[in-house]
Amino acid sequence: MAASIADVSFAVVCGSANWGFRFPEDLERDGVTVIQRDLAFDTPWGETREWKLVELASHLTSDGRTRRFLTVFSHGWPLDRIDHGAHRRIFWVLKQAGVSRVLACSTAGGLNRGLWEGDLVVASDILELTASQYSIEVERYSFDASGKQLVCPVCADLTARLAEILWPGPGRVYGPASRLVAGHSWGPRLQSPAEAAAYRLLGADFINHSLAPEATLAREIGACFVNVTFLTAAFNNYFAPPDQAVLGPGVLERLVPYASDLALKVIAAIPAERRCLCAGLHSPKPPERKDRR
Repeated sequence: MAASIADVSFAVVCGSANWGFRFPEDLERDGVTVIQRDLAFDTPWGETREWKLVELASHLTSDGRTRRFLTVFSHGWPLDRIDHGAHRRIFWVLKQAGVSRVLACSTAGGLNRGLWEGDLVVASDILELTASQYSIEVERYSFDASGKQLVCPVCADLTARLAEILWPGPGRVYGPASRLVAGHSWGPRLQSPAEAAAYRLLGADFINHSLAPEATLAREIGACFVNVTFLTAAFNNYFAPPDQAVLGPGVLERLVPYASDLALKVIAAIPAERRCLCAGLHSPKPPERKDRR
């Protein structure tokens, strides 16, 4: 039976940055309690599974109050098939829950030659050429969803500041001051050498399969969005001989616990009150645009 959706303001969308790690249980943090697990919810586009409801004790949070958040395994992708529409289902759930802050975890490939395997990158902008094919907007003529400031600057600055403390060397931290652009391609296939070169030419500094649709849908529900992403491949990896793997060996396994710890600490530290413009970037259109026809 599908569960009812809790009223929460915060959400963590887990991804490859958490693979092989039970989030948040494997962090074994005092004051972090999984209230419900193995949750499934019905949506207009089918069922979404692998959700948890988590509670943070008051001594962990920015406002000194108990804080609950929803988290879902690996972007909500089904375990048994490829289904990009999963993004639409999980953000429908977050909208019903009243979520206003979304943190998404992922790995990525580097397109900027200055980025290395193991670097932590917080996006400042998104490059996605198929923008809204999985939109959850109810009516075409009801709202404008601005592409300006897809990543919340308040959340991004907080994420970078905490990462400077937590992230292990030799990896480096690139926060919003670096103005990095996240490119998008639909997975699960990794980019070809030609695709990597093309996205780099277009202005992307790193690329993955999930960040852009999640940033777009966060805008549609009026939520702040930020990513916790680390690189598992450098730009030159795409051009190595075919018998050499694109992904760097051991990078994922070594950094998953750090990314998971960072995500939990960011979600606890985000100010309870919003101090940004993100909510206003999803705005209603005048009714005459559809009524006078």
